[in-house]
Amino acid sequence: MKRGFPIFKKMIISVLTFSVMLVFSACGGEAKEEGGTFLSLINDGTIQSNIEESFEESYYDKDELEQAILEQVDDYNNQAGAESITVKKVEVKDGVALAQLIYAGAQDYAAFNQALFFTGKSGEAESAGYDLNVVLSSVKDSQDTMGKADILALGDEKLLVTDISDAIKLDGKALYISDNVTVSSGGKTVRRTEDGNKIIYVVYK
Repeated sequence: MKRGFPIFKKMIISVLTFSVMLVFSACGGEAKEEGGTFLSLINDGTIQSNIEESFEESYYDKDELEQAILEQVDDYNNQAGAESITVKKVEVKDGVALAQLIYAGAQDYAAFNQALFFTGKSGEAESAGYDLNVVLSSVKDSQDTMGKADILALGDEKLLVTDISDAIKLDGKALYISDNVTVSSGGKTVRRTEDGNKIIYVVYK
């Protein structure tokens, strides 16, 4: 095993989203954050996690990285009794590691990553115990707002509730958002701001 990998492997096993991946220097001192991680919500209800982070091959081994991910996914699937998560790709190129995982649904993503994550109908969110007593503002007009009653009265629109900080590509466009959300790509991508409440709400269609 190459020097430094036990720390790196521990980070992967505990997080496996690489959202705050630490890449240690040769002396084991300083670390830095790298970007490139995002989620994609697919129309069929599945979720793809795209993980792209700095990976120094002189300290870490691609095969061991892949094996660590596969072991964690296999453990989860065995406990779930189904192929709830699949590893689509793990590769290292030009000092960058890329991993793509496909989750069967929001519940699997939330459970595997120990995160708060819901996407679906607002009534389902309330039944699941999510607090919908919030005020959301229109992406087009911040003076246009909706409260809990409006959220519960939604029709075809979907509701996203999460506490993750990664960028999320919606299978639609953001219509209403909480005040701790930034919107980009014409309403198709949302992200939590660094300040404010850690839980974000997005109504999209």
